[in-house]
Order: sequence, then structure tokens, then C-alpha cells
Amino acid sequence: MVDMVGDHAQVFALEREAIDREEPVPSDLWPETLLHQFGTEGLRLVECLVGYEGQAWRDGVLMASRWWAQIPEASDWQTFVRQSRLGAMDGSALSEFVPSLERLSWLKPSRPVRRADQWADVAQGNERLLMGAVAVVLVAITASVAHDGWDSRQSSHDARNALNAIKEEASPLLMAREKALAAADQSAALIRQMTAPLPLDVMDQLARLLPKGVTLKEFDLAQLSLRVALELPADVTRARVVNELESGGWFTQVSEVKDGGNRSWVSFEMKLSGAQAPGRSSNDAGLTRGAADGGAPPLLPERPQLIAPKPSGKS
Repeated sequence: MVDMVGDHAQVFALEREAIDREEPVPSDLWPETLLHQFGTEGLRLVECLVGYEGQAWRDGVLMASRWWAQIPEASDWQTFVRQSRLGAMDGSALSEFVPSLERLSWLKPSRPVRRADQWADVAQGNERLLMGAVAVVLVAITASVAHDGWDSRQSSHDARNALNAIKEEASPLLMAREKALAAADQSAALIRQMTAPLPLDVMDQLARLLPKGVTLKEFDLAQLSLRVALELPADVTRARVVNELESGGWFTQVSEVKDGGNRSWVSFEMKLSGAQAPGRSSNDAGLTRGAADGGAPPLLPERPQLIAPKPSGKS
């Protein structure tokens, strides 16, 4: 259904099946919106026979409307306000709060409302003008879009060329960057190795400090954290083991670990105060030759024998 208001057309959609069921088909079908008092300016929420209608009016013309079965929530009303575009037309700000409900009185329509197919007879001349105007607008839009498309294509081509040139210039820098990152990774791995104690040094220090007869069953070294499992002879107490280990100054925070197992072993965990054992030198580690004869590296001093531990899968 079309309602002409000056140079504006208000269009209402009705269910075709509902119209076809009417016999005879009525010549005029009036939307409920046109049977109420017209709005002058702004937004309003109207109670209908069924449901509620949000209306946006400007100069006596219904610019936008929306129907809800229930009173709309604030978010739904805000969406309708933005879609009405009343504020965008004059630059004013519209309230986004749901307005008070209006119950309008009935009004007799003052102008006919016809179905769209009936306007062919009464407004054929206007339709020709409208179609001509639409054709002119479409031609103008098509030309503008084609021009914009050409400009966009040319800009994209120029951008690709500029990007390729930048890639060629930056290629040596990118290769140098990749090499630097690889070298940094290798350096970081080397630094981690240099700052971590060697397992042989740790086992050597254990052999120095543990009482005779103690058997090392498990050995788990992770950076500066150490966990060992020991089999103690009958004459060696746990407290003695803790005191002996902490006496060297390298092993700290030594404590027994209760693992809940039925083994005869005793587990201890501790922290290392640094990456190297205190008081060690290159001579202790056998890294230098004797100055007198230039012969083989000196042997380690005598110490209690350390029995090789059972592998634990960690190092």
C-alpha cells in the first residue's frame, strides 16, 4: 500500500494472502498507523490494537517505523533510533531512552491509500518521471563507481609495486636479522650451559661430602635444583647426611622428601648456591697439566667411593 504525501511516499507492506481472502477485494486498505493522529517531529511509541509501534516523524511524514509485540527494551529502541536517521538529517542528538507510551485517538483518513498496482492508472506520468530520474541517478552512480574502481585498481597496482621494491631493499636486512636471531639462540643455549652446574661436578662434590657406605640410587639435576635418592647404612642417620651436605657450602636448603614409597631409600632435595662448587679450581677438575713434568693431569684426591646411580631419565 502506498500513501502519497507531497513529494514523499509512505509504503506499507501487507500479506498478499490475507488480501486475497477478502471477497470482494477492498479498493482501499488502511494501515493502522494512518488511522491515528499524525506526528509532527521526532520519535514516539504508540500502543496499537496488537503490539506497539515506534514512529519517527519529520514535517508530518512518517520517515521510519518498527513494530514490537511487547514494549521494546532500551537496546532495541536505540537500534531503531539509529536506523531512523532523524538526528543525522539535522545534526541533532536524539534521546536513546524508550519514551512514554502514547494511546492515540482514532482519526478519519483525509487522503486515499491505494495498492501499488493501482497507481499505474492514476500516476502513470509521475512514474515515468520517477523512472527517468532513477535512470539518471543510476547512470551517475555507475559512472562514479567505475571511476572509483579504476582509481582503486591503479592504487592497488602502485601499492604492489612499492611493496615489491621495499622487499628487495629490505632483503639483505631480513637475511642479516635471521642470522642474528639464530646466533642469539645459540648464544642463549651456550649461556644456559655455562651458568648451569655440570653433573660430574655435582656428583664429585657429593662423593666428597657423603659419609662412607652411602649409595647414590637416583640423581636428578635441573639447573640449581637437585634431588637424590640415597641408600644409607645402619650407622648413618638422616640428620648426619643433611649436616654433611650443607657443610660444604654448595648444597643449601637440604630436606628429606617423603615420596610414600616402600623402598629403603631416602630422598633428599636441595638447592645449589651457584653454578660451580666453592673452592674448586681448574687443578681440582684436572684441566691443567703438571708444571714440573708436563705430564698427565693430576688425579682427584682420595674420597669415599660413589656408587653409580640408577638412571632416572633426567640430567
